[in-house]
Amino acid sequence: MGGVNTFLPTFGNRPDHIVGRDDVISDFLDGLSQPIGHPNRTSILIGQRGTGKTALLLEFADLASQRDCVVARVTANRLMLNEIIQIIQIEGAKYAAERQFPLKGLSAGAFGFSVGLTFTEETKKNYGFRVKLSLLCDELAKQNKKVLILVDEVQPNSEEMRDLATTYQHLIGEKKDIVIAMAGLPDSISNVLNDNILTFLNRAHKVYLGPLPLGEISLYYAEVFTRFGKAIDSQALAAAVKATRGYPYLLQLMGYYLLGYSKGSDTISMTDVERATASSRQEMIDSVFNTVLKPLSTKDKEFLNALSKDGVTGRMSDIAQRMKVSQPYAQKYRRRLIAAGVISASSRGEVSLTIPYLGEYLRGDF
Repeated sequence: MGGVNTFLPTFGNRPDHIVGRDDVISDFLDGLSQPIGHPNRTSILIGQRGTGKTALLLEFADLASQRDCVVARVTANRLMLNEIIQIIQIEGAKYAAERQFPLKGLSAGAFGFSVGLTFTEETKKNYGFRVKLSLLCDELAKQNKKVLILVDEVQPNSEEMRDLATTYQHLIGEKKDIVIAMAGLPDSISNVLNDNILTFLNRAHKVYLGPLPLGEISLYYAEVFTRFGKAIDSQALAAAVKATRGYPYLLQLMGYYLLGYSKGSDTISMTDVERATASSRQEMIDSVFNTVLKPLSTKDKEFLNALSKDGVTGRMSDIAQRMKVSQPYAQKYRRRLIAAGVISASSRGEVSLTIPYLGEYLRGDF
């Protein structure tokens, strides 16, 4: 299939170009140049599956590494604090002095390192995440380097998340040159922000990742197809763009299949668009819908089927009536599905499906 190096339609990959998120990237880069404590130095990306959160974090990592940052990128898990320390040690080693003489204790000016950014045995044994991260920030600051921590798939009710966030708050108060960006599903981020210990994160720069502007997708497709020496008429281009529904994952899928199905031709035809749309939809079934629906209970799926009768958005009263249950009972499944990132609370008394084409799939119209 053609276009492999341009379009990367798999979750967790970074495409060759981030479409429609220029403001997000600009704000992040602006934060890197701001003084310690500036809100833009703490960023939270909030979006449903397939909205490009991981791709943006990868873009942040690449751009920041070119701007005097030592970057530690992790996925939220119970081992992430150790991973952060280890990655900073590895990535920052080239900026550290070749050899240092460790000093005992943690008095002002103490290194705590033996070779490069390797901790002394005393430091490894006696001190935890906060002290180790502080020492690394201090050592890298001598080389005019700041530390950037990127955390993907943020989870609520996590002691590791609390330790990271409170350590970050303390280090900012101590004027350490450190920046953090996190990404997660809306419900997960909401629960993190409502955590009594983590309320200071509400001051962070929050970015809600919605659908991409179709106009920007159209311009991007036109540029890529021209680069590949392929013509596409306005009708076929409009149909291809419309099929993405502004969903970054579908943008990648459609582009990948369009270049593949037009291989050997200098034109992308409407037939190519139709084939690409069909293949992209099948990929959505295999990679998205089946993955999302498999862990759900029978009642969860009954709720979604009841919602799908309205299209994308429906009223809770109608959903409960179709399920033949009380509204309080239906609320239980509302909460579960919001937490799973399958639906969102669109307005008072209403909920919406978050994944493009899921409604059609549930109704059998896909």
